[in-house]
Amino acid sequence: METARCPSCRSESVLTVDVLTGEGDGSLILRPRHCRAMGSGVGIRSPFSTCVSCGFVWTAIDPAALRDFIQRSGEEIARQQLDEFDRGPFRDLPDTDLAREIGAAIADVDARYRERPSAAIRRYRELRGVTWDQAHHDTRNWRRLTREEKLELFGWSPKKKTVADDFDSPFP
Repeated sequence: METARCPSCRSESVLTVDVLTGEGDGSLILRPRHCRAMGSGVGIRSPFSTCVSCGFVWTAIDPAALRDFIQRSGEEIARQQLDEFDRGPFRDLPDTDLAREIGAAIADVDARYRERPSAAIRRYRELRGVTWDQAHHDTRNWRRLTREEKLELFGWSPKKKTVADDFDSPFP
């Protein structure tokens, strides 16, 4: 799936947001997708700018306030997207071919889910080779699944502590 880039700084850290009206005072707020409605969103600083050649419109918001809002009000998939922006899709996996394959698969399904959940179900089914029923079952709560739960669905299980690791010995 193609990643959008910011036209200003060329970063791939681009979110889909909804622009909402404020409390009847004419103000506008941005609410990133997959954030709970009970949070108000992040206020937009005026003014808006637009290109009369192509119609592109832009404004500015405080990126720290946006990240804070997502951490407080975002669903699991929104918080994981921030983590992916910061540390990449292989962030908690070893440097192996299998780990890279699983990390890329999860990133692909996540990106499709953020755009259109039905596309994520289809892609999950293709990647895992499971039945439609199984794909629907596994992805029905995709936006709420933790990173560890997604890794497990793709067959990755983190190393378990051995019994010796749990032994509290007074000796070094």
